[in-house]
Amino acid sequence: MLLYEYPPKLNRIQRQQKAVNDLAEHRKMRKGLYRNLIIGCVIGVVGIFVPVMIVRILLWLIAAANIAVALLLYRFSALSRDTECFTRIYDDHIEHKQGSLLSKKYLTVTLMYSDIERSEQTPQGAVVFYLKEDAAPSLKGDAAKAEAELSRHRLTLSFQDTKAKLYLINELHDRIKYPKKNYNVIEDEEDEDDLWDPLHKHGL
Repeated sequence: MLLYEYPPKLNRIQRQQKAVNDLAEHRKMRKGLYRNLIIGCVIGVVGIFVPVMIVRILLWLIAAANIAVALLLYRFSALSRDTECFTRIYDDHIEHKQGSLLSKKYLTVTLMYSDIERSEQTPQGAVVFYLKEDAAPSLKGDAAKAEAELSRHRLTLSFQDTKAKLYLINELHDRIKYPKKNYNVIEDEEDEDDLWDPLHKHGL
């Protein structure tokens, strides 16, 4: 049974609105890309005329870093709006397709919850699934990434939709063997004198 799906089914008006928003966002990111590329090139040209070699190298490094960051930000923005990517969460498995930040390759995964030994989340927000020895998930697309992942008996999934990841962690944590955190509730005990002071909660 399908529990959660991304992208959601949209009617014609919603699809048109999404297309308009995506075009506006694309123009904005492309304008930022061109601006940063021009700044990087200007810094590189200025570095040519600097007589001090250390300063010249430093300027070239700054120019290269500026161009690299601009390209990565543009690619990340494009990947976040990529219509090829999807996530479908079922009661017994997950179907997921994700793209690569550095290339246009895709990895399609069909993973049964019964194949998961445990899972965790990386500081970057990806979810790592550690698989059982006899697990046989279906992987299609990016052959190099799929082979590397299976050789370590693990799968690292990056979710385009944060709500899909949160649904897995919060609603299906027992099925994906994700450690559920139980937070201690700390109750502030009010002093008897405070009960007669209507302004004590405001620090007055």
